[in-house]
Amino acid sequence: MSDHFDAIVDSVKGALAASPAPTCVEISFDPRGWSELDQLGFTNLALPAALGGSDGNLKDAATACKAGVAAAFPLIESNFLAVPALTAAGVPWPGGVVTAATTATLISVTPQGTLSGRVTRIPWLRNSDYVVLIFIGDKGPQLAVIDPRVGGASIEPGTNIAGEPRDTLELSEVRPATLRDLPPEWDGLGMQYGAAGRAVQIAAAGAAVLESAARHTSERNQFGRPLVKFQTVQHQLAQLTGDVVTIATGSEAAVLALCERSPQAELLVASAKAESSILTRRITAVGHQLHGAMGFTTEHKLGAYTTRMWSWREEFGSEMFWQNRIADLVALQDDDVWGLLSDHTLAVGTELNA
Repeated sequence: MSDHFDAIVDSVKGALAASPAPTCVEISFDPRGWSELDQLGFTNLALPAALGGSDGNLKDAATACKAGVAAAFPLIESNFLAVPALTAAGVPWPGGVVTAATTATLISVTPQGTLSGRVTRIPWLRNSDYVVLIFIGDKGPQLAVIDPRVGGASIEPGTNIAGEPRDTLELSEVRPATLRDLPPEWDGLGMQYGAAGRAVQIAAAGAAVLESAARHTSERNQFGRPLVKFQTVQHQLAQLTGDVVTIATGSEAAVLALCERSPQAELLVASAKAESSILTRRITAVGHQLHGAMGFTTEHKLGAYTTRMWSWREEFGSEMFWQNRIADLVALQDDDVWGLLSDHTLAVGTELNA
């Protein structure tokens, strides 16, 4: 990692050092942590300065999001969904706590510019000042910046299995703060950004599981020696390490492709999200095995990461969704799998070696 990315990691971890420890029992919004990162420019890293952002790129944003993987606020949603959409539409940063969502359900737009519809499972909506909503309207892809407490809007609270807020937004003739058309390619592009963001989160949480397992097995003694000295434990750690590296590499490749607007971006995102969703099962299972009974207690932080991974693997497309999409991309390539893969390999290899 370069000094630039090291500085981002150190800054994010420093800003969140006083935040509550991650838990799988009760997750409360961390306003102090959001405020700290917002003041440092980490909530909109890839947004152009002309639009009120930090003028970075998606690789910077991914680095910050990995460092703040356990943060109790919508850091991924703001950086990986709101920022790219606002940039594409030329809309300034609305300020405050910003979450984002993309929906395939019908959102009706009147000639007067009011919105009606229902959007489910919006992360941290109840704690947000604005939600950046990406939807398909009569004119194609559109973006709306909405105050969820404006007249005609209502919030129905919900949570995922990790206890993170996943709320429903009801819109009835709501006038958004901003309503803007998006470029045609945003028909599906929001899903790609969201999936890449979740792959980044899963990779970071998997790394935390590995770090915790390595520490526990080196400190915990059984039969007079550390657990890590047992061959079975070593094999499990090796498997866990390989799986974590696999999803980390896939997520990094997806971010690079989106950052560079590569023609292979959708393939890389699909591969990263499918693989991270598949390997979540094995990473969490091995992680809990290596921690023994301690890892299943609500007091241990391991569950804060594994329950999040279980939830994130289903969001922005499950492994089946993205595996089917990979099959579609192969079919569009006239079943030339090698041509599809070789182009992708060259593009990623060039960037990674740069």
